[in-house]
Amino acid sequence: MPFLRNAWYAAGWSETLDTAPVRITILGEQLAIFRAEDGQAIALGDICPHRFASLSQGRIIADMIQCPYHGLRFDRTGRCVHNPHGDGTIPPGAQVKSYPLVERHHALWIWPGDPALADPAAIPDFSLYDRADIVSSRDYLHVEAHYELINDNLLDLSHAAFLHPFLAPESFAARSRSKVEQEGGTVYSYLWNDDEPITPLFRLVWDREADHGDMRSHMRWTAPSNLLLDVGVTDVGGVPEEGPWLPSAHLLTPETEHSTHYFWMVGRNRQPDNAGLGQIIHDGIKQAFETEDEPMIAQVASNMAGRDFWSMHPAILVGDSAAVRARRMLARMIREERQPDMQAAE
Repeated sequence: MPFLRNAWYAAGWSETLDTAPVRITILGEQLAIFRAEDGQAIALGDICPHRFASLSQGRIIADMIQCPYHGLRFDRTGRCVHNPHGDGTIPPGAQVKSYPLVERHHALWIWPGDPALADPAAIPDFSLYDRADIVSSRDYLHVEAHYELINDNLLDLSHAAFLHPFLAPESFAARSRSKVEQEGGTVYSYLWNDDEPITPLFRLVWDREADHGDMRSHMRWTAPSNLLLDVGVTDVGGVPEEGPWLPSAHLLTPETEHSTHYFWMVGRNRQPDNAGLGQIIHDGIKQAFETEDEPMIAQVASNMAGRDFWSMHPAILVGDSAAVRARRMLARMIREERQPDMQAAE
């Protein structure tokens, strides 16, 4: 199954990257990511064109990465600029691919497609995590499944009532109101529950006397696989902006057709200096992802055994509307991107 290549994907969290190169596979391509001595984040193809060693096993010298096998050095454009052998002549073909890489909203954003089309303005908006009133934490999960299955899971807000007892009781689903909207390359999935008992998650940050509130779970999906979940609670009939808010970012980057890098971030607008509270919320979300979502998604992938999603004629529930829209939109975008290549091959 092809990927959408002309798009921004997360390649990691900015805070975790230093001058020690790291290897990551994105859309089936092996990359070496590192910081030059001036602090710029750089992404190059990881396979040395000489004897195919991993550049990520080498070391950084100024703004160059040195191959650990024979010492060839490559600059930030991927061009070999130093050959320590013989008279130092740079051999033909001594070049690796350079990838546009931008740091924004705590994340490293990479563009695996045509570099000429890489517009930083198209990076999905997660600027809420740059706000002074939002404190956040970040983490990573490796999932043995195609990334669209995770898209499906995240856009289906109804599953929380059955899979995540920390987030909602089973009876939650029957009392929910929902709506789906689409705007350009973005799908919005909305879920409301009015006058509900405060759930275990929100009891951690609930600062009202009432034991009921209006709850919301709103997901924004930006093609191909970057999602923002707006979850919050307020007084019954209250203004959403005034209540506790726990927004979470879900940045899905295909590793291969059968595995996904899942970078996630959770924030809160209450008790910013309470590190203990932040750890409890982080650990609760982490448990939901790692012990509830991930095993279920991996089980689904195993049951599908490589078969195409639509070929299995899935039964569609009302909560699947957003995921269906996203799947169809993404399939169309991939077809349109591949069309020039297919025409050139004919």
